[in-house]
Amino acid sequence: MQRILSLLLVILAWGIQAAPAEIEHFSKNSQFHSVKISPDGKHLAVITPHEGKNVLAILAADTLKPTYLAKLDGNNQVGAYHWANDERVIFRLETFSSWYEQPRSNGEWLAVNVNGKRKKNIFGVNAGNSGLSSHVGRRNATMGSGQVVDLLPDEPKSVLIASTPFLEGKNPKPTLYKVNIYSGRKKQVARAPVPHGSFLTDHQGRARFSFGLNDKDQLEIYYREDDKAEWRLVAQSKAADSDFDFSPLAFADEHRVYALDRAGESRLGLYLMDMRDGSRELLYRDERVDPSDFYLSADGRKLYGLEVMPDVSEVVYIDNEAREAQLMRGLDAAFPDHQVRITSTTADGSKAIVVSYSAQDPGTFYLYDGSNNTVRHLTAARPWVKPTQSAQVKPISLTTRDGVEIHGYLTLPNGAKAEKLPLVVNPHGGPHGPRDEWGYNPETQLLASRGMAVLQVNFRGSGGYGKAFEESGYRKWGQEIQYDIIDATEYVIAQGIADPERICIYGASFGGYSALQSAVLAPELFACSVGFVGIYDMELMFKKGDTTESTMGMKILDKYLGSDKEQLRAFSPIHHLDKLKAAVMIIHGKEDVRAPIEHAYALRDGLEAIDYPYEWMVMEKEGHGFYNEDNRAEMYAELLGFLEQHLKL
Repeated sequence: MQRILSLLLVILAWGIQAAPAEIEHFSKNSQFHSVKISPDGKHLAVITPHEGKNVLAILAADTLKPTYLAKLDGNNQVGAYHWANDERVIFRLETFSSWYEQPRSNGEWLAVNVNGKRKKNIFGVNAGNSGLSSHVGRRNATMGSGQVVDLLPDEPKSVLIASTPFLEGKNPKPTLYKVNIYSGRKKQVARAPVPHGSFLTDHQGRARFSFGLNDKDQLEIYYREDDKAEWRLVAQSKAADSDFDFSPLAFADEHRVYALDRAGESRLGLYLMDMRDGSRELLYRDERVDPSDFYLSADGRKLYGLEVMPDVSEVVYIDNEAREAQLMRGLDAAFPDHQVRITSTTADGSKAIVVSYSAQDPGTFYLYDGSNNTVRHLTAARPWVKPTQSAQVKPISLTTRDGVEIHGYLTLPNGAKAEKLPLVVNPHGGPHGPRDEWGYNPETQLLASRGMAVLQVNFRGSGGYGKAFEESGYRKWGQEIQYDIIDATEYVIAQGIADPERICIYGASFGGYSALQSAVLAPELFACSVGFVGIYDMELMFKKGDTTESTMGMKILDKYLGSDKEQLRAFSPIHHLDKLKAAVMIIHGKEDVRAPIEHAYALRDGLEAIDYPYEWMVMEKEGHGFYNEDNRAEMYAELLGFLEQHLKL
């Protein structure tokens, strides 16, 4: 144990680490993440991997000397955590199973002091047990998944945790408990009026909003005047497959709340809403995009900023007088060409953990001290990355063949002239909801490190650009969306950046689908196509996968894809493999429940039926994306070899 703590101290103090092998630079997870300071500023905590599992290290803030390392036994690891008071942290337990690489949580929460004393399982199936050698027990009908709702900064011995019971065949309603973080004793303080949801508390820690899904799979939001009043319905989606345009974020005072709402517009706006009469004031709406994040004060209750990302991320300050807003403005000037965010602050705001990052820098953590207005370097998230050697990421925009403006990002190899480069087109997953964002991306940086340019396209249907833009991609997966990807590829060629003879397409999930479907629609454009955990048969989407397990999931599939069998077959690559000219590689996780392995089998069988060559890689215990670092490194090695062969590198 002492050896582990000493090694951690050296790494944190000096921010150095032996450089891993080349592919491991990109396949490894971050060495440090989720750095937070205690409310009194005397301690820091950080998540770091050790022997394949995440541990929680607690250190003295002045010396960076470790005081305790929370390392769980067996097949368990530390998940999300919070400083519950000056001396105590609570964290979620995650468990690895024998058949699946990615850990899962059943809602257990554990607690420990900064010196390792008073260890306790405080919430979940093993609540009340001492020690941190917890194991996941059987599912309990009276206690289910635990979600921290409020850290109750004015009550240092308690937190609020919402729990939804595990009841087969029923739609249980969440219960909100006040939990003692030392003993694990709990007291029910609220019951949700709607199943499958959670709560939003006011500045006094009272549950005032509740949101969830009713028995008809409609989204509902309830409100009450105080914790003694009855819940009343204030918003409901029109149908089970409808999006929800109204979302309360935080209370401004006793009766007014900050909320995101479209209010009949395409893009979300931030409103200050008076819940007594429903009146509202529009505070901000971006002309181009929806807000991508929001920022709350140290106590988690006061809104001070929104993040938007038209190209590079920007912060819009809602409360210019907030100390966090003033600090971030000063840090922006201190870290040019970087984005700066506050990860946590002390209760009095005198100290803060801040992270600076860019598209070339995965992030560096600093300790800000307001007493002398200085920042102290702590560690880089990925110490082996040298930002000056990372590839440049440039925002691009273009107009498609049918007049739609779309945006994306082009990653260019470091030091290479932007002329006649080999290009990998990398469509994102989703397709509805996700979008490609500006920032450090280990996968695109891996490809760029081998001399490849990488194109990411926020095609129609992508999230973040307003409701109208997202809906414009509904039922157009196999045609208009793919033509957006193809048009963006041809745009980069026309700019002289990409070599038209050396273009490949690679993506995951919907991106894996696009890799095959775009290669079907434009067979002369792509030299190779790589589908990773992709979907290749639209009709199979309605028969296999976790989306089919609920009525709402089936309705969403119908909204996104439609039920026209002729169109579904037209949009399915497996029915058009005779049009392919690209070399094909198929990568899949055998335990994938979102895009089941049957999609990969169907594509493989279709290629074999026409005697079309392909390369094949299936990982036994992986799901929708590869979690295990060694598996990811192996996959990247095979992917690079395939791309380099067909891009003639």
